[in-house]
Amino acid sequence: MSAEFHLLLVEDSSPDVLILRRALADVGFRHRLTVLSDGGSAMAYLDRLSVPSCSPDLIPDLVLLDLNLPGPSGSQILARLKSDPLLRAIPVVVMTTSSRDEDVWRSYQAGANTFIQKPGDFQRFRELAASFRRYWEETAIRPPRRPPVGDR
Repeated sequence: MSAEFHLLLVEDSSPDVLILRRALADVGFRHRLTVLSDGGSAMAYLDRLSVPSCSPDLIPDLVLLDLNLPGPSGSQILARLKSDPLLRAIPVVVMTTSSRDEDVWRSYQAGANTFIQKPGDFQRFRELAASFRRYWEETAIRPPRRPPVGDR
C-alpha cells in the first residue's frame, strides 16, 4: 500500500465499532479509522469532502456504511456519495444487520460496491477484517483520492 489506508466507518452501534476496531488490529490491517455515529455527522463530513480544495488526507479509501442510522439513513448517505463527482469513486461497503432483498437491491442500485450482513460474533468480524486486509493491501488498486488533473 502506498499511503495510509483511510477507513470511514458510519456506524451508530458502539459495540460494533469496538469489535471492528479490535478485529482490524488483530489481523494487522494498517489503517486510520474515522468513525461517524449518525447520518447527520456523515452528511456534514461528505459536505467537507466535496469541496475541491479539501485535503486528500480527509478522503477515505473505503466507506463501511450501516443502513440503520439516526438522522439521514445509510441509504441517503450512499445516494449523496454516489451523486457527487468528486466522491463517487470511493468504494462503499454496506455492512448492516439486514439481509432483506429490498435493502440489498436498493443498495446495489444506489451504487454500493458490496453488501455484507454484519457478523454476529468476534471470530466472523475477524475473518471479515482479514479479508478486507488481503483485498485492499494485496489485490485491489485504490482509486486516487482526487481525480487526475485531466479529469477535473
